[in-house]
Amino acid sequence: MLGRLGQLFDAIEEEARGFGVAIVASAVDAHGNTMLLMRMEGAPVHSIDLATRKAFTAVDLNTDTLSLTPQAQPGGPMYGLTEATGGRLVMFGGGDVFELAPGVRIGVGVSGAPTEQDVAIVRNAIDHVGSLDAASR
Repeated sequence: MLGRLGQLFDAIEEEARGFGVAIVASAVDAHGNTMLLMRMEGAPVHSIDLATRKAFTAVDLNTDTLSLTPQAQPGGPMYGLTEATGGRLVMFGGGDVFELAPGVRIGVGVSGAPTEQDVAIVRNAIDHVGSLDAASR
């Protein structure tokens, strides 16, 4: 029923379990509307908001959120952007862009683990779904 998005969330959950962490994963469309939200048992409640904001940041700026972190530091070109957008954008790693269908890009965010693990979970899951696509061709 959920197609590629379901495959992605299954891969995210599997990656998180592999790290032994409980996370929240969120997918949003280009307008920031939540498409799917998953909270693993034990994931921090604040991660619901952070995962969704990471997903929105990724799709809105069309990049992974980890790459934005250095630019958001004092003196950087994106310094103050989080405040200027009312907190809608966040510059923490764990958000990335995912091609749901040809020409349809969405944002995916993971939160609840240390940043390095959030990043690895979302990237590995996206790569996994890409490998499933390649295998089915």
